[in-house]
Amino acid sequence: MASAWWRPLFIVGALPPMILFIALLIIFSDNPVLAGFIIWWLKPFWERLPLFFGSRMVFGDESGQVEILWQTKSLYLKDTIPWLLWRRLSFQRAFDAPVTVLEGLSGKERSSRLNILHGKHNDIAVGNQAICFCFEWIFCFGIATLVLFFIPDDFGLDVYDTVEELTLAGQWLYTICWFIAMTLVMPFHTMAGFALYLNRRIELEAWDIEITFRNLANRKQQSTQKIVQLMSATLLAILITLTTPSTSHAEVNHDNTSASQLVDEVLQGEDFGQEISVRKWRFKNLIEENEDKIPEWLINFIEWWENNVDFGSDSDGENTLLATAAWLKLLLITLAVVLFVYLLYRFRGPIRSLQHGQKRESTPEVMFGLDVRPESLPDDIPAQVMSFWRDNRHRDALGLLYRASLSRLIEQHALAFKSSYTEAECAALVKSRGIDSLSNYFAGLTRIWCHLAYGHELPAIEAIENLCEGWSAEMADAL
Repeated sequence: MASAWWRPLFIVGALPPMILFIALLIIFSDNPVLAGFIIWWLKPFWERLPLFFGSRMVFGDESGQVEILWQTKSLYLKDTIPWLLWRRLSFQRAFDAPVTVLEGLSGKERSSRLNILHGKHNDIAVGNQAICFCFEWIFCFGIATLVLFFIPDDFGLDVYDTVEELTLAGQWLYTICWFIAMTLVMPFHTMAGFALYLNRRIELEAWDIEITFRNLANRKQQSTQKIVQLMSATLLAILITLTTPSTSHAEVNHDNTSASQLVDEVLQGEDFGQEISVRKWRFKNLIEENEDKIPEWLINFIEWWENNVDFGSDSDGENTLLATAAWLKLLLITLAVVLFVYLLYRFRGPIRSLQHGQKRESTPEVMFGLDVRPESLPDDIPAQVMSFWRDNRHRDALGLLYRASLSRLIEQHALAFKSSYTEAECAALVKSRGIDSLSNYFAGLTRIWCHLAYGHELPAIEAIENLCEGWSAEMADAL
């Protein structure tokens, strides 16, 4: 994806930060490294436009660079504070970004979504981050070396001073070279994370569904058989006990032992008893029976204090108290910083609400790869649908009818669809409006669309004609 669409990805990824970078260089002309640091810290936002552009191209929507750049404000305002604070140094940034940018999730919804997506892909996401970071610095020093190679010695450009520290000219050179390297690597870093996200979505939602259902059915059947065996063994033991009172005590014990062994064998099966290994971090030398005792480090600290603190003379005692006060001051400052960071993380939800206010969430423009903007629809929807159908463009025909229905529901009924919704969730939201005729029509349209889009089941032309007539009655006239 990055190779095929590199030019537009580079333009939409480099233009917004370049404008800010030039302004920061003018403001901080005496300290260009600070300007570079600000651009670097805002890097998660520069990656959003290329990600949005790639998501449109994947579904065949060849939007231009100018149209994508118009989305800058709406994309940059999504979850701004978390991405500037505790998520900024995340090693899975490119993998997690689609959940914020494309699905529009935040808070607990985002956390639960990431728990599902991550799985075994964490190492790959971290590897992508590390490799792209290394390539940025390779390109940075490579470009700087290339520039210095072609500058004559008598030009007077001194990059390092007498103590091998960067001069102001050197800071300007390496800061600009780093910015160029960042924009060159950004398309590949962003598309690699997006590809990993798409691969994970395919694994979770599309592949091997039938095989999974079959395995579940087999497990259920096996579990039922084992339950029957367990019940039979228990009933047999009870019957033996009740119907044979004259048997010897040894024989009864033997029968009970056999039944118990059978019960144990059934309970030890994979459907009843499973062993799960849980790995977690803990201190290396921590012993559970000594957890309630005084920690060893506290004893060592008290012993050190007794051996090194001497209050013999007034001057020594005063110096010791001053040193102790300084250490306590440093400790209190550290605790205050930790508490501040914790409060920011703990109350990130109210802070985010305060930031966005009561602003209504923007309606999606693309759902399931379909453009639902009103301006993208033709004037006569049913006629265009039947024209597509007669030209054997069956998916285009039904897709046009489905996205036109979504667009009208968004515009006329103000239904709060999200780009992350499934077809079933959209149908449930329409049903919640309480309009039976509209709900029944949209449910039937959704069912036929899903059978064609995912099951490749072609409906009869009569069904399409009925949908077109229903669209004129329910979606066009009623709305």
